[in-house]
Amino acid sequence: MGYPPTPQAGGKEIKVDHDALEDIVKKLEKNLHALESKQFIQKIEDATPSEGAIGNYKAGQGLNNTIRAARNSIGDTYDQLIKSYKQVIEAIQNSEKTHRKADDASKHGVQSAGSPQTYI
Repeated sequence: MGYPPTPQAGGKEIKVDHDALEDIVKKLEKNLHALESKQFIQKIEDATPSEGAIGNYKAGQGLNNTIRAARNSIGDTYDQLIKSYKQVIEAIQNSEKTHRKADDASKHGVQSAGSPQTYI
């Protein structure tokens, strides 16, 4: 059994378009800032009726509890979306940096191999 063959340098299997990744990150960051600027959580808070506005009776209290639970669930889901979105952006940035370092090291290795100073 064994390992699959290693892709050849410059092959399609390992080529990464750094500019494309950077463009993707910029677009995702722009979209993230647009989401955050809409202040959905604050709008939900502002639109949630107070307990006093619903009424201080058993059915009103039950409705208030339902509204608060829904508001909290929406808020938690939104917070998780933003957190995950940031993690995706960070993962793409880290991947681009890693590939750039590998490409630079490979390029340096090829240049060094062809240099007269490296011959024995």
